[in-house]
Amino acid sequence: MVNFIHNSILIVDDNPNNSRVLFYILHEYGFKVSVVKSGEMALEKLPLIQPDLILLDVMMPGIDGFETCRYLKEKEATKNIPVVFMTALSEVEHKVKALQLGAVDYITKPIQAEEVLARVNVHLELRNTQINLLKEISDRRQAETKLQQTLTELQLVQTQLVQSEKMFGAVSCRYST
Repeated sequence: MVNFIHNSILIVDDNPNNSRVLFYILHEYGFKVSVVKSGEMALEKLPLIQPDLILLDVMMPGIDGFETCRYLKEKEATKNIPVVFMTALSEVEHKVKALQLGAVDYITKPIQAEEVLARVNVHLELRNTQINLLKEISDRRQAETKLQQTLTELQLVQTQLVQSEKMFGAVSCRYST
């Protein structure tokens, strides 16, 4: 199993027992883990925490997990953070709703440590690959822009050289006659 020590995970669950178990499992494997008790607290803490993945309970007081996910996916700063729902709701319509809202996965409770770790690792690997690809695209675009600027400068210098040669040729023709 791959270990992503540098990755951070936000657990959003109002049940302290669930949060404690998840925290222990993920922390033992080297993840940086933060825990909040509600969707409201998650939305408030997100700019400070900046997680690489969110484990989100569905049934919470106040803003439920579905609303929290909807909000996350509407905002530019958070729309690419993978959201994995964790809930006792095992009906297909809940799973479909979660995925339609933008979640990347859905784990039913009671949670199994091996399953959580496997799914977290898969989604963090995908997220890290996505980040690396976006950085590579950005680097290539910068290099392409620099090459285009260099080409433009070379064409300008070439034009100036041609004009200089023409002027020099015209001047030397006058002196030779």
